[in-house]
Amino acid sequence: MTWVVEHVHRNGVVLARVAMSGTELRIGRALDNDLVLDDPHCAAHHAVLRIDADGRARLHDLSTFNGIRVGTGLGKSKRHDVYAVHGDAKIQLGASSIRVRHGDWALAPEIPLSAQVVWPFALLAMSVVLAHAGWEIWLKDVHERSPTYLSMLSGMAAGLTMWSAMYALLGRVLGGADRFFTHVLIVSCAYLGAALLHNTLELLAFTAYWLWPLRIANYATVVVVALTVRAHLRVADPGHWAVLRWGVALVCALAIAVPLGQTWISSKRLTHIQVMNVVEHPALRLASPVSIPGFMGSIAQLKVRADKQRSVDSPDVPDDDEED
Repeated sequence: MTWVVEHVHRNGVVLARVAMSGTELRIGRALDNDLVLDDPHCAAHHAVLRIDADGRARLHDLSTFNGIRVGTGLGKSKRHDVYAVHGDAKIQLGASSIRVRHGDWALAPEIPLSAQVVWPFALLAMSVVLAHAGWEIWLKDVHERSPTYLSMLSGMAAGLTMWSAMYALLGRVLGGADRFFTHVLIVSCAYLGAALLHNTLELLAFTAYWLWPLRIANYATVVVVALTVRAHLRVADPGHWAVLRWGVALVCALAIAVPLGQTWISSKRLTHIQVMNVVEHPALRLASPVSIPGFMGSIAQLKVRADKQRSVDSPDVPDDDEED
């Protein structure tokens, strides 16, 4: 019967593995241990693994300050003086994690070497992005001189490529695999998703004559960018993703809250958008039309409220009627 103690990284990667050869296996920071943990939160001789007469493995704490903990974290983990090993639970010794396994326990099946082919889908998504960008340039072309499609589209392709290469380089440095075309697919799909989201919000605003779809458009873009960065980081650095995801969420929250706060401080509003500026085909308008007398009446009411607010804000400035 062979028992093995593994020093495990928080992402599950095994950093060191020691097989038990005698009646016990000692773990700690001192160099005379069987498994040496270079961790200042571990004692010189932190724990010892012993096998009972019935073949059960038990990990004994050697009267240390931080002890042996088993659980999801320091706040939720439970301290044990003697821990009876069962399953593949991670055991916390100081700031280090270990795992005790038996040689007869089943392992996960092997992973096939052949990886899924991504590059055709990535190139197709990039082609759709450039086609959409070319269509947008053509729609906005109102000048006599035709825009330089080649320079604009090639610059856009170069930007998306550099964006993907940045995360691919991060993945190569941290994980040993760049997955460049996976990042190209991610950023291309994100661009198309953001374009679809904006078109949907603008169409909704025009058809129903609502301002709120336009007011949330910029913040929806922030969420799309955050989800895109989330996908990139999860592919490039899965080992630190448990920490990075909270950083992405915090940056996204700040990117939404700070502009809202600045707009409120400067104008006592949550957005600068106060009028409809979306042009679509009239047949798409679903909102009820407003008659000319009703429109003029609403303008008169708006003028009364504006004059009243102006007199409150600037009481010393005379109204136009008084000047006349």
